[in-house]
Amino acid sequence: MSKATELYAISFRLSLVTLALGIVIGCNSSPSAKSSERSLAAGSDNSNGAKIDVMCIGDRINNPPSPFHYSYKYDGSFGLVEKEADITPQTMEITVKDKSGSHSFHGVRSDEQSWNNAVLDLSNLSITAMASRLGSLDGTSAIVQNGPEAINGYSTTKYAIDTANASPADKKRWEALFGQGSFEKGTAWIPADGCAVKLILDEGMWQSSGTVAKTHYEIAMVKK
Repeated sequence: MSKATELYAISFRLSLVTLALGIVIGCNSSPSAKSSERSLAAGSDNSNGAKIDVMCIGDRINNPPSPFHYSYKYDGSFGLVEKEADITPQTMEITVKDKSGSHSFHGVRSDEQSWNNAVLDLSNLSITAMASRLGSLDGTSAIVQNGPEAINGYSTTKYAIDTANASPADKKRWEALFGQGSFEKGTAWIPADGCAVKLILDEGMWQSSGTVAKTHYEIAMVKK
């Protein structure tokens, strides 16, 4: 990868993180969010040390160590979005379907602009926002280890995610940060390197109108 491509990718990811955190904390949080953030930073009474990392998937896409198939599905307030890509260290073959229709894109590592456009095609602000919310659950009782499971060509540990089953203290912190009625519920498969190879997640986020916006995610990397 050229230095320019690397700096471009880093800058892009940082801009997404900054924007997403602003959206999540500024728009979807309840009035007591700031005090709750301090409580979450102080730690949970029932921490099990579990962490669900999905932001690393962006690095796998931008700098793939080996060939894999990537899939992403989002069904929420922005409509249905489905992305499929066969990725190697040298090429990307991408298909994207959303409310505007369907399009395909071919990215080539040797062509910097082509590769950057391919990375952008597979990028999603919604993943960054979702990752920041999952990050608030790191080490809490809302994430429970289910044991080892082989999936998508990887040896992983399976985790259940459910804020409804969290301890009273963890549940209170979560609702104070994101609003009453907000929730995260799903399953993640994490290999030894810590980067999720599969995630199925349903979430509800409190809105300023008093409603709860529901979103469904499916993300997967399949070894080829």
